[in-house]
Amino acid sequence: MTAAERVEHVGRLRPQLVRYARARLLNPAHAEDAVQEAMLAAIENIESFSGGSSLASWLTGILRHKIVDCVRRAARDQWQEMDNDGNAIEADGPHASGCVGPEQLLARRQLWEALARCMRDLPVRTADTFVLRELVGMNTAETCRALAVSESHCAVMLHRARKRIRATLDPDWIAP
Repeated sequence: MTAAERVEHVGRLRPQLVRYARARLLNPAHAEDAVQEAMLAAIENIESFSGGSSLASWLTGILRHKIVDCVRRAARDQWQEMDNDGNAIEADGPHASGCVGPEQLLARRQLWEALARCMRDLPVRTADTFVLRELVGMNTAETCRALAVSESHCAVMLHRARKRIRATLDPDWIAP
């Protein structure tokens, strides 16, 4: 694969990277920023990609580092986004919600907040496994390559994540 083909492939992987970043950061603006930074870093360093893993795994690794940078920046800055009128913008406010009613928006927000709490309580690699498999939609082989783990270890981490989430979340949010 030539460098130009790799750059084109990087662009096609953007939706997958956005899903992963949004699941980890829960703030669409920060997720978009992290993905853009990761894609820029990947394109700038595309020649260093050796092909030892899939391009998706390589990009996910870069994105994971950008997400950590974003979390550190957010913890350091502790600022609130504002609109042009000086009102606070919420991460899942009206612009992110589409056409749903206030009850659905509240339920969605509560679910995501509860899921975020669950993710924070999980070991990082276990949370990453859950996010890649369940929220991003990677298959087992892709997840294993992205996290550099065996399939059996991936299955164990995924089982533990699901079990802890089921035990923590409101039973009404968990589909039978």
